[in-house]
Amino acid sequence: MKLKTLALAMSLALPGLVQAATLDFKACVDQTLAQNPQREVSAARMAQAQAALQQASRSRLPQFTLSLTVSQSDNPLNVFGMKLQQANVDMATDMSSNEVLNNPEAYTDYNTRVEMLLPIWNGGKISSFKKQAKAMVEAAQNGDVAVQQMLTFYVYQAYEGLHAARSFIKVADQALKAADAYVITTRNLVTQGIVVRSELLSAQAHRAEVELMLEQAKNQEQMALDGLRSLMGMDDNAPLDIAGRVDIALPSEDVNELTQMALSANPMLAALRNQAKAGHAAVGAERAAYYPSFNLMARNDWNDKEFGTTASSYTVAAVASWKITDFGVTGGAVDRANAQAREQDAQLRAEEQKVRLDVLKAWREYQNASKKVHSNKLAVAYANEAQELIMKRYQTGVSTMTEVLASQTQLDKARAELVNAEYSMNIQKAQLRLATGRMSLDQL
Repeated sequence: MKLKTLALAMSLALPGLVQAATLDFKACVDQTLAQNPQREVSAARMAQAQAALQQASRSRLPQFTLSLTVSQSDNPLNVFGMKLQQANVDMATDMSSNEVLNNPEAYTDYNTRVEMLLPIWNGGKISSFKKQAKAMVEAAQNGDVAVQQMLTFYVYQAYEGLHAARSFIKVADQALKAADAYVITTRNLVTQGIVVRSELLSAQAHRAEVELMLEQAKNQEQMALDGLRSLMGMDDNAPLDIAGRVDIALPSEDVNELTQMALSANPMLAALRNQAKAGHAAVGAERAAYYPSFNLMARNDWNDKEFGTTASSYTVAAVASWKITDFGVTGGAVDRANAQAREQDAQLRAEEQKVRLDVLKAWREYQNASKKVHSNKLAVAYANEAQELIMKRYQTGVSTMTEVLASQTQLDKARAELVNAEYSMNIQKAQLRLATGRMSLDQL
């Protein structure tokens, strides 16, 4: 009693500690998309693709290199060359005798160089790299959309599952109230000598089963809350409540149209198509090694005995090269890229078949669930009416508790199956929206 009083006092004094935050579906999705690690993975992939595109685009720009080389040698040719580069040859001294010319003392050269290399054409390698990078950027963008829609679907599944669990709790509550009424009625009838004690025992046993069913429904509610908290990145024990149910509609009532929507708008398929495009661009990049390349080079050198800019010279060159043979190295690289491209094409076709099958499966299950919802609503109405009639007969001693409990079980089952059918119907609609690329907040 003291613990209950203390808990009540704390709840009145500190309502913020026990009051659960009530979030609607949009708020749940927004929080999930803002912090779920899958979005971080997707963002990292997009950053990689953007960096690769930037790298490929800037490969056409000139490259500038600054270098400093310090060398020392007593080789006659090197020493004479260093002096020439430094514009420091003294004919009278350096060539005064064969001994001086052929056996010079060690000499040091500081070479400071600025060089520019401008690629003109390299067999189409840069263009292929750029095509590959663009395709990977588009693939990453489509992949991010796919991740967002998948997370939205998961949130909807948990959100709808929580509502379904609470509907099951209502069903169990109704069943428990009915079971309590049966126990009370039967006990009175036993006292009056109208029914035997075994009828009371049956009613009590039925109540125990219903109480267990209620406990299981409450556990399902907690599991649904745990799943939603996990998606949203909340602590396991964080208070959470949700707003009303979200009713989503199908983008089309025609299964053929839904299939075409899925094949044309599914973001995961779009990502795979762009990955396949990137694979074919990679083949072009490897094939570039078969063709000649042409580049321009310009540099300026400064040579001195120590670091400085005394002797300046420049060099301008146009370089054309063509690899005659590398004994199959390029051929192997091209074959490998072709094999990878074929693999990606095959994966795309396999995923297209899977998406087509997913649409058909979800459509048929949706149709089945819709029919179950209609029939279960009728079943609940009929079972409820039947139970009222049997209860009246039981109270007059015409019927038995066995018949009452059998009828009540049928009513409880019809109510539970209605909840399950409604949940299944809604999830299949969400599955169809996901497959057709229409499971984002702005489309619901």
